[in-house]
Amino acid sequence: MRSFGGREWRTERFGEPRDGAPLVILLAGEDELSEEFFAKLSAEGAPPANFAVPCDVDWDGDFTPWPADGSNGRRFSGGADEFGHSVAAAINALLEELRPGAVYIVGYSLGGLAAMYFHLTLGLSDGCGSCSGSLWYPGWCEFLAEHPARGAVYLSLGGKEKNTRDPLMAANPETTERTKRLCLASAERVVFRNEPGSHFRDPDGRIARAIAWLAR
Repeated sequence: MRSFGGREWRTERFGEPRDGAPLVILLAGEDELSEEFFAKLSAEGAPPANFAVPCDVDWDGDFTPWPADGSNGRRFSGGADEFGHSVAAAINALLEELRPGAVYIVGYSLGGLAAMYFHLTLGLSDGCGSCSGSLWYPGWCEFLAEHPARGAVYLSLGGKEKNTRDPLMAANPETTERTKRLCLASAERVVFRNEPGSHFRDPDGRIARAIAWLAR
């Protein structure tokens, strides 16, 4: 474990070490760096990379950009700006230590929302990946319209995610499509991948495909 900005992080390396290997900040849970995940990375043709994953994350706080009400009484506290100090500290320290060729922030679900938010606000990454990202979050598209995306942006969503009973999450296809249109107007590279299944199908594969595309 490593400490960056007062928070604990896990760091790992995928593949043989090499100069200029990208640094991936992965916002998908510290258990994501498993043998199964690395096998998916290999299958997708991802290059060697360095990974940093935050530990003990409060998804509804650390990964949400401002306070908002969810469905069924769920409350998001909007602690991303505070957590962003740790993300920035991790990137800056690992930039000096590893000297990567590029930095990408990639996340899943609320982590996908946070990945885009940190890419836009910290100014320390070359691209981001939002895999089944919670782009339904209240106020997200309005924020993006005022903060144009740059670099590379990877978006994905499961084809059955619209079938959820949660009214906010059911709007995700529409808000993800709007996110894609906004990003196409300003970012250098943008892609959207329509994945099979629901929100919980093959998160390892969805993340691996994002990393392989970003680092190609």
